[in-house]
Amino acid sequence: MRRKLLFFGDSNTYGYDPANYYTLRYPEEQRWTTMLARSAARRWELIPEGLNGRALPRLPGDAPLLRSLLDRLGPEDVFAVMLGTNDLLGTWPPDAQRAVERMDNLLRFLLEEGRDAGTVLVIAPPCLDKLAAVMPSAGRCGPESHRMNQGFRDLAGRWGVRFADAGTWDIDLCGGDWVHFSEAGHRQFARRMEEVLERL
Repeated sequence: MRRKLLFFGDSNTYGYDPANYYTLRYPEEQRWTTMLARSAARRWELIPEGLNGRALPRLPGDAPLLRSLLDRLGPEDVFAVMLGTNDLLGTWPPDAQRAVERMDNLLRFLLEEGRDAGTVLVIAPPCLDKLAAVMPSAGRCGPESHRMNQGFRDLAGRWGVRFADAGTWDIDLCGGDWVHFSEAGHRQFARRMEEVLERL
């Protein structure tokens, strides 16, 4: 029997393509979610829940949305979250601690709602080290993204949930903005996630 795997993410889960001025999205077959759904189809049913611009939930206001997602999962299914990039990009100066606090609130909420810690997966997003190449004023985003990912790792250890650090995967990003996955980046991410699923 296959388990469900819900990915709660932002534009990189949605498949945003900054070079596509018509759909602003990669074709379905080029998205990492589609590739992973196919390669893992024997064991997993993927539910991609990506949204452009999504930041970490603000609780308790976002509780109804989260509960509606959790209602789609059984006790053995997995809730995966890869967020935080927009939390950094949406604040000035970028503040890793604020993102870590929101992730902390999210994990507390998920466990209080009855999720088993082993069925929650936190994925730290790729770091923003190259963003200053196109936006010099965003130079602090790089160091703060590393601080945020370390904070996510610490939270995963404290709450006992699963963790993967995409910030160490050297995912290929679009040179136009250094935030969104390139086509090659989507392929890389799908392969890395296959390895993560093998450990679940």
